[in-house]
Amino acid sequence: MMLAAFSHPVFDSQRNFRELLQAMSRPASSRLLPVLAPAPAPATPAAMAILLTLCDTSTSVWLQQADEALSQHLRFHTGCRLVQTPADADFALVTDPATMPPLDAFALGDPHYPDRSASLIVQAEAFHPGIGPRFAGPGIRDVERVRIDGLPERFWPERAALASRLPLGIDLYFVAAQHVLALPRTTRQPED
Repeated sequence: MMLAAFSHPVFDSQRNFRELLQAMSRPASSRLLPVLAPAPAPATPAAMAILLTLCDTSTSVWLQQADEALSQHLRFHTGCRLVQTPADADFALVTDPATMPPLDAFALGDPHYPDRSASLIVQAEAFHPGIGPRFAGPGIRDVERVRIDGLPERFWPERAALASRLPLGIDLYFVAAQHVLALPRTTRQPED
């Protein structure tokens, strides 16, 4: 049986889109997604809300765990094209961060079209503001600190290695419960 999507698709997408813009413009700060959506496992309602908000017939999506019910749900409600490899995706849903591919396996854009890179939606366990890694860059007054639970140890070194390739890179949306936290490629981790 197919699950429903948003109750009011246009208005619910617009409300979520405003929060996703705020999350990207205020990196490393958690935002509350106003409208969640039913989601087949292993996707969470917050991750599905982002996919329903950002994906349409012009986007390609890679699912780390391409469960048939999840694939059908996403194709039915967005019309997106599902791809088999991370490098071919505009958006990627990471449902098990511990076993996710290396970050450089995703589309990083190219020098003429840096916008042709992937945005990753990563299902995290929890956010802990005020502790953990430090972040700086556009949209952050001085420094923000946040610990994101559930990421593999290699994650932050891999992300730091991509920083030298700006304007190429990936943009990240982390979801935990009903919250989203974004780290655009321009957000860096300063040395302590």
